[in-house]
Amino acid sequence: MSRMIEYEWNVGTVTKLALSAMRIYLGCWMIVTGTSYWLTEFGLPSIFPHLVRNAPLSSQLLVTLMEVGLYDVVKTWEIIGGLMLVFNRFVPLGLIICLPITFIVWYNAIILNERYGHLFNPTHMGAMCFYMNILVMVGYARYYAPLVVTRAKMGSVKGVEN
Repeated sequence: MSRMIEYEWNVGTVTKLALSAMRIYLGCWMIVTGTSYWLTEFGLPSIFPHLVRNAPLSSQLLVTLMEVGLYDVVKTWEIIGGLMLVFNRFVPLGLIICLPITFIVWYNAIILNERYGHLFNPTHMGAMCFYMNILVMVGYARYYAPLVVTRAKMGSVKGVEN
């Protein structure tokens, strides 16, 4: 017994499909880059190399993150955020987790490496990951709107139960 699913092809449907594709793509990219790093930590070959020999400021940023142990934390959260996006669970939280990571990737790839020609290159994930993160967050704007309150009142534990 097969059921036919019909879609009304309009701007809203196409937008949702595009944002869903971006969510999944961004999540997969986060999982792959985080996993790639951890594979090398366990002595296995990397999926793709993490270049530290880029521009001097880029190298300085990455080496410093590694030396203070923050790179391990970032790569772990990268995997966690990516899993949230791919499996469509806690997506607004996953996007918030991914936002600072994608911004630093963008900043490193474009500003520190002085690759301004890649600023809007759709094949350059160093830039596109941040843009996709922002666009998908716009799709989930209704979940972030309650955070933008000018005079928020302190809640109670009872308020969480509702």
